[in-house]
Amino acid sequence: MNFLVKFLFLYMLSVSFVFSADVLAVVNGKNITTQVAPKDFYKLNKNMKRKIVDRLIEKRLASDYALSTKISNSDEFKKVLEHVFKMSSKNEKDNKNLANLFKNDSSIDGYTKEQLYSKKGLLAFDFILDKKSKELKPSKDILKKYYEARKYKYDTPAMLELLTIVVNDKKLSYEIVKELINSKDTLGAFSKLAAKYSLAPSAKNHGYFGKLAINELNTILKPVLKDLKRGDYVKNPIKTEFGYQIFYVLNDIPEFKSTFDSVNSTVEEDYIKTYVKRWALETIKKLREKSTIEIKI
Repeated sequence: MNFLVKFLFLYMLSVSFVFSADVLAVVNGKNITTQVAPKDFYKLNKNMKRKIVDRLIEKRLASDYALSTKISNSDEFKKVLEHVFKMSSKNEKDNKNLANLFKNDSSIDGYTKEQLYSKKGLLAFDFILDKKSKELKPSKDILKKYYEARKYKYDTPAMLELLTIVVNDKKLSYEIVKELINSKDTLGAFSKLAAKYSLAPSAKNHGYFGKLAINELNTILKPVLKDLKRGDYVKNPIKTEFGYQIFYVLNDIPEFKSTFDSVNSTVEEDYIKTYVKRWALETIKKLREKSTIEIKI
């Protein structure tokens, strides 16, 4: 379970970098430059620039820590690293320099030394987090305590999954209802009528409105919708701020009151995710506290 991949590693892979080398910060004597900053860095305001630099410092600390461990020399790490760069290379010749991936202070086509170091380090850090998540074996008592403190997360209120048609004209809304009444396939008809008449953006998606908790419906919708079941639809269009609305109940979802036994696997996953994320943030915080850092912007 690579819980912080999006937070750390994949974020770095998805960013377009600027290739100038203005120094943004110095961490333990090593420069962090605009080579690892988003390409629009110079267009941002001072506050946003500072936030980005703070994140880059944290990523450098995570990279330094991870690359100092045995993880970065493991065969599994090297295999994944090579695969990632093969997948992200723009052409075949980029792969000729893949041997440099495993050398210190190296670069490959399309990536400076700093960018390559950052990517390798964040992948290594993610490997550490993955290892911790697999090693963590919380007891049943610990998981129960975690569940009881967050039980609301695992309970689901009664909900309706809805389609809708929105029109401005009252007469048209009743004509649409008449077509639904005369249809042998109400759902199919509703979808076609939504595409033809509805003014809502959802018209392009069969009129799909989404899921709503019944206890959260407003005073206009609740009296009309609360007792409808799957396959039911509104026969008297509802006047709302958007126009005249017709709803079709795609699904009525009953309230779910969880028990620990019914959600224990989800609770365990959530607990491990929370624990590992907390460990990562605390580790980076401690690294920052004992590091020499100079911010240049």
